Amino acid sequence: MKILIAVDGSPYTQSAARYVVRQRESFSSPLEIHLLHVQPPIPYPGAAAVAGKAAVESYQRDESLAALAPAEKELAKAGVAFTPAWRVGDVAQTIEKYAREQNIDLVISGSHGHGALASLAMGSVSTKLVATLSVPLLIITRGAAARADRKPGEAHGDAAGQREAVATP
Repeated sequence: MKILIAVDGSPYTQSAARYVVRQRESFSSPLEIHLLHVQPPIPYPGAAAVAGKAAVESYQRDESLAALAPAEKELAKAGVAFTPAWRVGDVAQTIEKYAREQNIDLVISGSHGHGALASLAMGSVSTKLVATLSVPLLIITRGAAARADRKPGEAHGDAAGQREAVATP
């Protein structure tokens, strides 16, 4: 099974990687993990021209490598092989394109849980992925992230810890 973890460098990214590590026996073998960070393009082309193409590309590469690092660390610590990648573009469209190109079976993404008002104002990457992807999407919610972060046998926290990941066909 080919799994793509959409990486943004947040604690939810690390939790998504930890979730995959703990659940890896649940997925069909052989398991192939891809990590993808999508860096949005510089919004003002004039600013990119002033800074220079090399400086912009260096910045995007450095930011992407930093975003990939927490998930890479989790997977490497567990001895799970992975393929890291980064791209520049619209996040949802770029993830969809990568998933198609790599024949990904499942995309896993963390949810920041900003709430309805913030999602309406900013647009939710998770919502865009649901609308864009042609493969199943597993969204690691705050509750599932908290659960993935607990050590085995550790007591449950609040009611939010009872929520599980949400999957879409």
